[in-house]
Amino acid sequence: MKRTIVLFIIALIAVLIIPVLLTGCGNDPGNGFEPPEFVYQPEVIPFPLPEGEVWIDHFTMQGDSVYFVAMGEWNEGDTFTSYSIYRMDLDGTNTRALPNYDVTKEYPADAENGSVQIYSIAIDRSGNIWIAERGEFFNMREGEDEDHWERWVDRTIVKEFTRVRKLDDTGAELLSVDISHVSKFNDWFYISAFAVDSEDNIYIGTDSTIHVFDSNGGARFSLDVQWVERLVNLQDGSVAHSGWGGKGRELLKIDVAGKKFVETISLPDNAHNVYQGNDEYSLIFSDNIGLYGIEESSGESVMLLDWIESDMSQDGLRSITILPDGRLLVISQTWGADRQINEIIYLTKTPYSELPERTILTLATFYLDGNIRSEVVKFNRASTTHRIRVTDYSEFNTEDDWQAGLTRLSTEIITGNVPDLLDVRNLPFTQYAAKDLLLDLYTLIDSDSDFDRSDFIESAFRAAEINGDLYLVFPSFSIITMIGHPSVVGSSPGWTMEEFVAMLASHPNADYPLGQGLTSLNFLQALFMFNMNDYVDWDAGTTRFDSSDFIALLEYAKTFPDEYIWDTDYIPTHELIMSGRQVVYATSFWSIDDYQMSRAMFGGDIVYKGLPTENRNGNSLSPGTAFAITSKCKDVDGAWSFIRTFLIEDWQKDNIWYGLPTNRHVFDKLIHDALTVERGGSASIDGFLVEMEKITQADVDQIMSLVNSVSGTVGQDDTLWTIISESAADFFSGRSSVQDAVRVIQNRASIYVAEQS
Repeated sequence: MKRTIVLFIIALIAVLIIPVLLTGCGNDPGNGFEPPEFVYQPEVIPFPLPEGEVWIDHFTMQGDSVYFVAMGEWNEGDTFTSYSIYRMDLDGTNTRALPNYDVTKEYPADAENGSVQIYSIAIDRSGNIWIAERGEFFNMREGEDEDHWERWVDRTIVKEFTRVRKLDDTGAELLSVDISHVSKFNDWFYISAFAVDSEDNIYIGTDSTIHVFDSNGGARFSLDVQWVERLVNLQDGSVAHSGWGGKGRELLKIDVAGKKFVETISLPDNAHNVYQGNDEYSLIFSDNIGLYGIEESSGESVMLLDWIESDMSQDGLRSITILPDGRLLVISQTWGADRQINEIIYLTKTPYSELPERTILTLATFYLDGNIRSEVVKFNRASTTHRIRVTDYSEFNTEDDWQAGLTRLSTEIITGNVPDLLDVRNLPFTQYAAKDLLLDLYTLIDSDSDFDRSDFIESAFRAAEINGDLYLVFPSFSIITMIGHPSVVGSSPGWTMEEFVAMLASHPNADYPLGQGLTSLNFLQALFMFNMNDYVDWDAGTTRFDSSDFIALLEYAKTFPDEYIWDTDYIPTHELIMSGRQVVYATSFWSIDDYQMSRAMFGGDIVYKGLPTENRNGNSLSPGTAFAITSKCKDVDGAWSFIRTFLIEDWQKDNIWYGLPTNRHVFDKLIHDALTVERGGSASIDGFLVEMEKITQADVDQIMSLVNSVSGTVGQDDTLWTIISESAADFFSGRSSVQDAVRVIQNRASIYVAEQS
């Protein structure tokens, strides 16, 4: 998505800097790891979508059955969306639709579009099914050639309703309650939480209000919260709200007789996904790391399991139930390339000592990425010889020290406690490579019978090289660059800092030449991050902050204010560019859509100038998920068998949603389809709508020229930035000259880099 340069810089700084600052650390999970007494072992039962259905949701369990909602396929010419309710046995078999749930008879004959949408399901103590529904039937405004969104906004409502219905186990209606007064016919109305207590009182959460109805649908009372998050059934038959309160996360039990909240219970800050408990635990909740229970007796939270140690991914959890025999029943739902993957999973408590012995490979990461988590789980389930154990260093971050995790990880590595693998997205891998802590992964690609270097986008891997060696591999990448119109910035890619400044000076009427919101320090920080390789050679232990380009960068950065004051409204980027008020657009190239959007903003012609650098090649590589294998790895072949998964064609084809694939076969298919297939649809930003069309061979040539030009990687080192920013601030404020600032930066930075190399 497009941004103004300031939003672009802020977003990239957030992605590239803040994660590093938020890292935390724990005990080494290989050496010195103390295994738990028990783990939970999964029994996974996949179950398919019912025939004719394309999507299922809203899982709830009652007795020996699981209930869920399904949305039907759209056939050519269909204008109505079809929903059904299904019941399934706990082993994933005997899936059947409730035969008497059929709302198609309610479709008005004079409406062209519409549906009856099911917001949620709850099952009462008698096995009756309660559903919250919203029906809307309408006719689109005439005008087939007009924008679909505008036609929908101007639609004519034929019939609509919001209601709660009570159904028997066949789907036949027992009760229907109109709750339209709750929705007030708001186009964006949504029921965010729904529950039925042991007395069949009905609870509906919308926005910041919980509405309570009696068993016959009569309105009883309403309660307000900051924001409705979850309604959870408690063991005593009551219902409570779990969410954010004035003093943090809390559980608020609802007293129907008193029409108020009672028994406020403080919850841990990570208690977002809350589920019903049992006699031992008043409720259970999950986060990215594990599953926890709130003890009924003490109110303390207890970790029940670690998701990865139990060969589970937290992603996709839809329902968790503690069974009477102590097992956990989990409904998991994730997405493949073009379909839902649905699983019933039974988790059985197992002594750790009974698990088969496998070689443990340790992976150090920071804020574990969902794709990595998923592949770790798949690898651990499938392998009989190896197991990946993850340490997420963000767990041990503190509010007082945002660098504690990075410091501790670095300390552990220096003292010899080196993990086998690194997720290096936010780690200083160039320093690690300079210390000979990483392996050259070209040797593993070359020895892999399924791979050849030509199977990958060689320019992307080449940009990540250090002295010809490849210390990290990555499945996707984007390119940090600057774009302009050839008539303004010149038709040839590349420029130095002096040339960049001269071009801007030649367009004095461009009052926002780089976009709105820039300050001296955030401009300097962005250019430093994206061009760090121009100024630092970690392998040689040298710096070049006394270069003419860096001096020019400091001098131009000084032209921006210390603090940007928004004395005018935000102006969309395309408006600034089209009016000539902005002449350069700093962005990340990551897709064909992105290319077409940029061309449209600049009137059809663009040149990828890149960021200003001394060698005039300022198109920087920004890898996505990236892995390294350390020189201390106890089993290199086992580590490679894990990370190679991210490089294969099938994986990249199914899992890359943002960025360009590094597998050449996937990349070539992407380009081929863009050339030959009618794309259709549109992309928009800030109201600027661009129709997506087939690209031309000239477009491909320009894209490939950019991809082949990429040089160096985006980097960040907080200590270096502190050195630069302190002296730069003195120069910006007039307390020192640019020569003095550069001399101090060069002296301090050279000492630091030499120590780290």
